[in-house]
Amino acid sequence: MYRDLALPFKFLIFLLIFSIVAMLFFAVAQRFGTPSEGVLNDPSPKPFTVVLDAGHGGEDGGAVSDSGLFEKDLNLSIALSLRDLLEANGIDVVMTRTTDTLLYDRDVDYHGRKKALDLAARRKIAEETENAVFVSIHMNAYPLSQYRGLQVWYSPNDPHSQELAEIIQSNAHSMLQPENDRKIKSATSGIYLLHHLKCPAVLVECGFLSNAADADALSSPDYRNQVAFLIFLSILEAQNA
Repeated sequence: MYRDLALPFKFLIFLLIFSIVAMLFFAVAQRFGTPSEGVLNDPSPKPFTVVLDAGHGGEDGGAVSDSGLFEKDLNLSIALSLRDLLEANGIDVVMTRTTDTLLYDRDVDYHGRKKALDLAARRKIAEETENAVFVSIHMNAYPLSQYRGLQVWYSPNDPHSQELAEIIQSNAHSMLQPENDRKIKSATSGIYLLHHLKCPAVLVECGFLSNAADADALSSPDYRNQVAFLIFLSILEAQNA
């Protein structure tokens, strides 16, 4: 079984670790300045911006657990927590959505095209964000209910995508899910955004809603905060790699 991280004591430990990491991050930044080299930094003087993409939304609920959890809601919850952590540490963030909605244009003929228009809108946000690092939050599902655990997909179009994916996957194993031995995967054309984006881009499947244990864990706000926290730490680690 994965650790029960919803216990109050362990959540206090989480807050303590976050405070220590935040203080160390600011101390390093003040002493040495913004790193000029690393997975998420290019030689330009402008810092990178994390584009956080909460998958699905509105009419598109995504996967649904037997207990009635909708993927779209969990995705947004984790993305908002991750946004707060990043912004608290001085990292610019652009959200593709902050409410329960799809991003298709209501002023055009969207019938039968909502999903395509939604994905195109998310792609446009990422492509129009300078020095973007794209992180998409999703949930997994599979007909066989025994499969579980966080897994990361990465864009094949930028080598930094794979590096960030490896860090997130490794931290998921070491910090949150010790039994999780899943491997990262390169996105195919079936994952539209990762297939098209040229910036560093990953998609984090945070768990299987088809698995009762994963769904139960993801129903807890404390656990979702832990998922956001490990992704946050992974982005910092990649930045300073």
